[in-house]
Amino acid sequence: MRSIFYPLAALLALLLSLCCHPSDNPTQDASQTAAGESGITYQLLVYSFADGIKNDKIGDIQGIIDHLDYIEALGAGAIWLSPIHPCSSYHGYDVTTSSASLSAGHIGYDEVNAKFGNDGDIYLLCQAAHKKGIKIYLDYVLNHTSSQHPWFLNAKQSASSPYRDYYIFSDNPVSDISSGKIPMIAREGAAGYDAGQWYATGVGSTKYHSHFWTGSFADINYGAASQCEQSAPFKAICKAAEHWIDLGVDGFRLDAVRHIYHHATSEENPVFLKKFYDYCNNYYKNSGHSGEFYMVGENWTNAGEVAPYYKGLPALFDFQFYWDLRDAIKAGAGSGFPKKVLDNQALYASKADAWKPIDATKLSNHDENRTGSDLDKDVAKMKLAACVLLTSSGEPYVYQGEELGYWGIKDNRGDEYVRTPINWKADGSQQAAASLGSKVEREVLDAAHSVENQEKDENSILNVYRRFGKARKQYPSLGKDGAMSQHPVFGSGSKIPAVAAWYRSSGSEKMLVLHNFSATSVSLTLDQDNISELVVSNGSVLAVPKFNAVELGAYASAVFKQ
Repeated sequence: MRSIFYPLAALLALLLSLCCHPSDNPTQDASQTAAGESGITYQLLVYSFADGIKNDKIGDIQGIIDHLDYIEALGAGAIWLSPIHPCSSYHGYDVTTSSASLSAGHIGYDEVNAKFGNDGDIYLLCQAAHKKGIKIYLDYVLNHTSSQHPWFLNAKQSASSPYRDYYIFSDNPVSDISSGKIPMIAREGAAGYDAGQWYATGVGSTKYHSHFWTGSFADINYGAASQCEQSAPFKAICKAAEHWIDLGVDGFRLDAVRHIYHHATSEENPVFLKKFYDYCNNYYKNSGHSGEFYMVGENWTNAGEVAPYYKGLPALFDFQFYWDLRDAIKAGAGSGFPKKVLDNQALYASKADAWKPIDATKLSNHDENRTGSDLDKDVAKMKLAACVLLTSSGEPYVYQGEELGYWGIKDNRGDEYVRTPINWKADGSQQAAASLGSKVEREVLDAAHSVENQEKDENSILNVYRRFGKARKQYPSLGKDGAMSQHPVFGSGSKIPAVAAWYRSSGSEKMLVLHNFSATSVSLTLDQDNISELVVSNGSVLAVPKFNAVELGAYASAVFKQ
């Protein structure tokens, strides 16, 4: 591939009849894969996705069932639900239950928040989703419970409580950590003490540990990682996991896996995670399911520190993917991006012992500034980010609202501003915003960002996501099992720094992927490539196969079948 030095625009005008133009609707062919093989997972916030039953403006399980067609149209083969358990907050990352439920044998982790529905609704969701080839993943919080959980309320009152060992207590944390008396912090020695992570129980001098610097969470005590499966909390959360598998759930997203054991870079967390995954996967298979139970971990750090966690889990979120992509788009330079992706994936593969690692790629999520804000609210850049995500290898996640071009900043106002509800109707009449109170990014809840209006506009960001999601689902080379390799002309020393280029392949099928990361058009010749069949594109893409000529407009993307 090299730059074109003749006036390509004039040539294209003369040879318009020979041009290959984008297809907005890739058609099915013999290479179509089974539903779900795209590898795309849609991340939704149950409380702010869709209100289906009570008209109380709170999202619920029925609302998801009612909008499965919307998720299917994005090419998704799975849905990650935010925590559905009884909780002390709107977001659900602090599981609790009632004393009556605990007496009846429930622990919160095996219950559905009544605001969202019940077990029957989860069963119906799984059944309806499976008919569309869509799997259901639940968010599962292993690090802590709410400090209002009856386990904790009972445990903090007395050293003789049956739940005392479920949590980490100490009358003298500095001394106990230094002497190794707290197994979950012992690996760091005295350096493991952080005064901001210890909170008074209100009973004598006893304090409890909270790794997230908030008294609202109480860290669960699993004991030494080598023997964690013998602890009562481990057995309890495993028993609760059985409940969801029995209802049809296909996997878990595990919250904050680097913060279960205090030493984030030791082998403790991977050891613990492998034991939990093996338990769930064995139960899943013994229950008659084919394939593997899915489990993805959130380890919010760089690729180097994520990689060792593949010894414990088959899938991990790739935060580095988004950080590298965001920076490359802002710099207008894409040529070095493919190598970064491939190098990181090779690193992950080198650490995974028991499975082929699943690189869970993503843009932003519910804990970060939205992609739209990171990219200056520029819709063309947002579309480019989507196209890169959906044409790269790995198994991508699409976060609720990204497909509509939402923006939002996570700051001291609250996380709610990056968790804006879906605006289904142009008049704003269908928004599940009640759980967020007044903390909503109102500017994006206008008619232009509504599903109703974006569905009508073939150039909307929603329809870009749909086109590329459909192509990813249709062609095995673009799907979850397709390999990725760098174009031989491109690399860190590319003479065309704006353009990222790579191949995706599966069996005999091969695709050429091109992205222009800059705000100006780029002209190319592709002497060794076939550009006669344009599979899917975004932005201005003009191709003249007779002369191996392609012009990519600003932030444009194109996929050619080879």
